[in-house]
Amino acid sequence: MYLVHARLRRPADSEPFPWPARAFLAAAAPEEGMEHATVHHLSDREAVVGLFVRLGTLAASERAAAALCARVLSTRQAADYALVSCEAVLVWPFVEP
Repeated sequence: MYLVHARLRRPADSEPFPWPARAFLAAAAPEEGMEHATVHHLSDREAVVGLFVRLGTLAASERAAAALCARVLSTRQAADYALVSCEAVLVWPFVEP
């Protein structure tokens, strides 16, 4: 399973959308492997959607997450938002000296 972060941003003069996580899961196709979604509001204009994707490769998971976000952003409620980035979170191991 991969955690993919999708960063969303809207123009300052547009209306905010609350981004319920269930909107992303409801829009997901079964073959996209979406297991869970979370939404974190960074500011009044930006949000990060965490998508837990169960596909065979990182590249496939990132593509599925980007396709899902594109579908959600094509809805009337979310039309003002743009997908800024959509990629897996890289976690570097912590090594003690």
